[in-house]
Amino acid sequence: MMQRKRYFTLEEANRLIPRLEKELSDLKTVRQELAEVGGELTPMFEVVYRNGGHPKSKAFLQLAEQFHEGIDRIHDYGCLIKQLEPGLIDFPHMRDGREVYLCWQFGEKELRYWHDIDAGFSSRQPI
Repeated sequence: MMQRKRYFTLEEANRLIPRLEKELSDLKTVRQELAEVGGELTPMFEVVYRNGGHPKSKAFLQLAEQFHEGIDRIHDYGCLIKQLEPGLIDFPHMRDGREVYLCWQFGEKELRYWHDIDAGFSSRQPI
């Protein structure tokens, strides 16, 4: 089912920041765990598929699923994840009759910037 595009007001987007801070923190933790477990598994992947797997492969798959679910939750809010590091999220917004993005970076307590949809972080302008 196609989800209808959501446009955020500044107030709606600001109310979502505490939840996004938690979601991004969790995603960063899971990504680090994935890197650690994946790094241990990588040399074994070529051999173990013939021998019934490796105990850490189950953990790796569970972490990967947890990571994808976190990404999906943020997308379900209607936000766009631009970069996990440092943590950039855009909120579709209507400004003066045209679509722009309200732009938030992990650590900022409220939205203070916006940019055109074909621009990025370096083009942020004060709200």
